[in-house]
Formats: sequence, structure tokens, C-alpha cells
Amino acid sequence: DLCLFAEALSSSGAVEISRGGKKKRKKATPEIDESTCLSLVPLLASVSSILRADAQDGGRWIREQGRHKSLLDPTSKLLQSHIPESLAVSNDPITCSRYEYVVENNVRGSVVGCLTSLALAAGEERLWKPLNHAVLEACGNANRAEVRQAGVVCLLSLVRSLGEEYMVLIPECLPVLAELLEDENEAVGGLARDAIANVEELLGQSLESNLK
Repeated sequence: DLCLFAEALSSSGAVEISRGGKKKRKKATPEIDESTCLSLVPLLASVSSILRADAQDGGRWIREQGRHKSLLDPTSKLLQSHIPESLAVSNDPITCSRYEYVVENNVRGSVVGCLTSLALAAGEERLWKPLNHAVLEACGNANRAEVRQAGVVCLLSLVRSLGEEYMVLIPECLPVLAELLEDENEAVGGLARDAIANVEELLGQSLESNLK
């Protein structure tokens, strides 16, 4: 049951999110032990596969009985999770942190892939808005560059997967992307530029005046 899976991933913890030096209320963040981590990748892969099948069927399953929220809330929290570096990952050669592997880099099953599949199945602005909000919160994590990076990677994935349909939410994203262009982490800044370039290509116009 996917809803039970989502609940299992939602555990307590806290990080303080701030943007531009301003403090915001603390958000619950999963504290994930190693045994749970070992099951994350195949679970996320399974959920993503089912959601993509549901998307092809018009997203009827995910819109029923609060399932979208039941999956979105805990899965989006994983963007800001702490994955133990001691995590053993089968026989795969790992050239990045365990966080990056589970959250954004694993093609077989990742948090970013699962959230993208969820957006494809949801198929409408009303359900995209809370997802977009969670992604922008990750982009604004003042304490961890890897979380900001994962947030922009997820936003890029959403833009590339949903295309012009997702442009309705871009005005909310531009202030965050403008700030990330100046991020102290070069990788984050580069990803922000890539995201803006992708949006400009879809819109057919420059966003330079909107980023000042």
C-alpha cells in the first residue's frame, strides 16, 4: 500500500529553513536509520513506476481519497533528510554522497524521480502548487548546499517533464532562482542557470528583467 509506505517514511526531526538570512519556523525532517535507507531506493522506484502508470491512465488513482497528500508530504520531506554516509548500497560504485545517491542521482529510484512521477500523475495546478512549495523550501535551505542542489535538480526535472504546463508556477520560482544564481556553491548556481535557461526556452523569451 503506497499510503502506508508514505507514512513509514514520515518521521520526526527538525531543520531551520531560512532565506536571505530570515528565520522561519522549523520543519519536520525525517531522521532515517541505515536499515530504512537500504529499502528506500527500491521503494521509491516502485512508487515512481506505479505513479507513471497512473499518469498514463489520467491520474485517477492518485487524486482519490487524499492519496496525493499522503504521498507528497513525507516524500517531499526526504529532500531535506539526513542519509547516513555509512549506508551500504549493494554493489553500485558510489562517487557521490549517500544523500545525493538516494535523493537525486539514482536512476532506478530516487526522491526527485518519485516527486516528478507524482507531478505527472497529478496533472493539474492545484496539486502541483504544494509540491512546488516543498521544492522551493529545499532550494532555500540555508544550512545545506546539498539540499539546495537537490531542490534545483527537482525543479529542473519538473520543468523538463511537464514543460509548458508547469509555466503557470514559474512566477513563484523566479525570486528563489534569482537568489540561487548568487549561491556560494558553484554547482547550485550553475543548476539555477540551467533551470532559468530551460524556462526561457519554453517561454520563448528572456527572464533577465524578472531576475533583478
